[in-house]
Formats: sequence, C-alpha cells, structure tokens
Amino acid sequence: MAASWGKRATSRVERSQFENDELLQQLGTQFDVTFTDYDKWTRKAKLRPTVQEAAKEQARRAASAESCHHGQMTYREKKEHAKKQEEEKERAERMKMLELRIKTRKMTLDEYDKRYAELIEQNIILRDQIEVKETGTLDHVKGLLRRYEKYRGGISTLNAHFNREYAQAKQDLADAEKRLKKRQETIENEVNELDQKLKTKQEELHVLLNYKDKEYPVKAMIISNLQKEFQTKTITYDEDQEELEHITRTELSKYEKEKQMTQNKITKQVTESAIEMMHPSLKDMALQNMVMEKEIELHKKQQEELQKQNSELEKTVKDLLRDPKTNLRQQMFPEFFLYQQKCTPDMEVVLDIPKQEWLPI
Repeated sequence: MAASWGKRATSRVERSQFENDELLQQLGTQFDVTFTDYDKWTRKAKLRPTVQEAAKEQARRAASAESCHHGQMTYREKKEHAKKQEEEKERAERMKMLELRIKTRKMTLDEYDKRYAELIEQNIILRDQIEVKETGTLDHVKGLLRRYEKYRGGISTLNAHFNREYAQAKQDLADAEKRLKKRQETIENEVNELDQKLKTKQEELHVLLNYKDKEYPVKAMIISNLQKEFQTKTITYDEDQEELEHITRTELSKYEKEKQMTQNKITKQVTESAIEMMHPSLKDMALQNMVMEKEIELHKKQQEELQKQNSELEKTVKDLLRDPKTNLRQQMFPEFFLYQQKCTPDMEVVLDIPKQEWLPI
C-alpha cells in the first residue's frame, strides 16, 4: 500500500515546470526516483518474544560475544558496512532532493497565490470601472434618445406644414401660369390679327403705289391714316406688353411675399410650439437672457454717453489748465510771474527796440 501511494505521488509531479531551472537541469536524472518498497521505512509494532525465544537470543548473543574479536571486522562486514553507508548517503541525497522540490513547489504556490490575489483586485477594479462607464453611457444615450424624439416630432410637424403650404403655393402658381398663358394667347392672337391687317394694308399700299397717278391724293391720306393707326396700335401693344410684364412682376412679388410670410408664420408656430414644449426653467432662462441682453444694450449706451462726457470734461480741463486765469501763482504773484504770450509760426514778429535819442548840440 505504501509503495502504491509513492508511485501515485511521483506520477502526479509535473516535470515540465522544472525545465527552465538550471539547478534541476544540472542534477539531471537524479529526480527519477522510484519508490518501490517502503517497508524498511514503515513503523512496525515490536513483538515481544516468548521465554524460550528470549533465552535462545540471550545464549546466541553470549556465544557471539565470546566468539567476536572486538576492534576487528571481517571483509564481509566491511563490505556490508560500506554498502550501508552508500545507501544512507543515497537516502540523504534523495531527502535533500525531495526537500528542494517541496521548497520549490511552496515558492511557486506562494507566487500563484499572490498573482491570484492581484488578478482578483484588478478584476474588481475593472468591473467597477466598466459598471460606472456603462451607467454613464446609458444615461447619455437615454438623453440623446429623448432629444431625438423631440427633434423628430418638431421636424415632422414642420415638414407637414411646409408640404401643405408648398402644395398650396404650387397650385396658386399653376393657376397664375394658366391665367397668364390665356392672356398671352389672347395678346398673340391680337398681334396675329394686327400682323394680318398690316399685311393687308401693305398690299393696299402696294396697289396704291401702282395707282399713284390716278388716286394718289386720296390713297396718300388713307396711307397716312393707316400709318398713324399702326403706330397707335404699336404703342398700344407696347403698353399692353409693359402692363402685362408689370402685372406678372407684381403677382410674382406678391406670391413671393406671401410665401415669405407663410414661411415666417410656420417658423413662428414651430418655434412657439417648441418653446411650449420646453421646460419652465429653460423658458425662465431664455427670458432672463433676453432681459440681460436689453440691460447690456442699455449699459453700452450709458457707457458711450459717459465716455463722451469724459472726453468733454477732459477737453474742458485742458482748456482750464491752459487758461492763465486758473494759474494760482500768476494770480497771487502777478509781478513775479508775468504772462507772456507765446509766439506761433503764423504770427507776425514786431520788433519794439527803444531808439537812442541824441542830445542837441
């Protein structure tokens, strides 16, 4: 039983973990120890000999003591003694190797325990970080989804209003185009009629030119009248065309203004609806911002007025400093501090040199 337990223990040893150990590689195959028989190391209960066996053993020891020569060993005894010493030496080496293996295993186990504790701490830290990040990311995504839902509702409403207004404006434009097309067709028909009349009149003119000698005065008057009528029609046509263009521009500008007003109205409605959907705190904040903008504009105006007043005051102070009336020293001691006007380049120089008068001789 002891031998089988030793075989199982040695078979469980993983020799691959000692491949990188130089000491164990130098020892070589000394680890290949097979424990086949543990009987000589197992403890056994000592049997008490009987009286006859004790007497025989005592007689044998006495005979052996008498026949033994103390201090002398035979060759066989020396050989057995040397063999025992070698066995004890091998046993001691095996014990040392086992102790070394046990110590190495303990060190490896301690390192594994330390590494296990470190990995557990790192995993706990990573788990906490991941949970915090997941919580923050989830809140952020929820906020973005709420904002997206609000914006999507506003955009859908705006698109619906825009589509309705766009369809209405498109229909109005189509109606206006139809009316203008009819008016244009009417004018074109009139122009065609006038062209036909003009052609007819030109033919008549040709006939009149051929019969110039016979009916010249009458035909000349008719031609002049026709020319005047043609000019009048041309002027009328130009006026009608200008009026039509003016009407077209007026209608287009009117529709453009209506479109702009409609867009502004839709934008205002969408803005008001968006403001109504806002939180009261945001409304208060927006109102406070508007009040602050007005106050900032008022303060800017006051600041500009104060700057103007400061510039005027600075100018007044400079004028007062230049005025001799404000010079205290000159006012208190005029005899010592005489005021002399400074000469400027644009002033004329007058030399008032006293003349020496000669006494009459």
